[in-house]
Amino acid sequence: MKEKTRLSAGNMLLLELLFAIIFFSLTLSVTLSVFGEAYALSRQAEGRNLAVAEANDVAEIIRSAVYASDVDGLLALKGLTGNGDGTYTMEYGDGKYRMVVTTGLQGRLYTADIECYNAAGEPDAEAVYGLRVDHAVKEGGADGR
Repeated sequence: MKEKTRLSAGNMLLLELLFAIIFFSLTLSVTLSVFGEAYALSRQAEGRNLAVAEANDVAEIIRSAVYASDVDGLLALKGLTGNGDGTYTMEYGDGKYRMVVTTGLQGRLYTADIECYNAAGEPDAEAVYGLRVDHAVKEGGADGR
C-alpha cells in the first residue's frame, strides 16, 4: 500500500500565505484598473465641462452684438484670434484645449459654429463639444455705416 504524504504545519502555512499573496495581488490589480478608469473618465468630463462653459461664453458674446461689425472686437476681448477668413481660434484650460469659431453672415443672420478640441489631438480629430449660434443683427455698423 502506498504511503500518503502529509504536509507539515509549516508547509501548510507557506501554502496559505502564497494563496493570500496571489489573492491580494489580483485584488490590487483590479482596484488599480478601476481607479485608473475613473481618473480617465474624470479628466474627460472635466474637458467637456470646460468646453461647454467656454462655448457658452462665446455664444453669449455673439448674441450680445447689435451689429455684425461688433463681433470681431468682442471676440478679440474674449481672447480669440481672428484668421481673417471668419475663423477664430483660442487655446484655453492652460493650453490643454483649443476652440475654433467659424462665422458667417447671410443677410442679417450672423451664424457661428463653435467647436472645442483637445489641444494635443490631431487637426482632424473629433470635437469634444460643438455649438451653433444663429443671431439676427442690425444692418449697418456701430460707426453709422
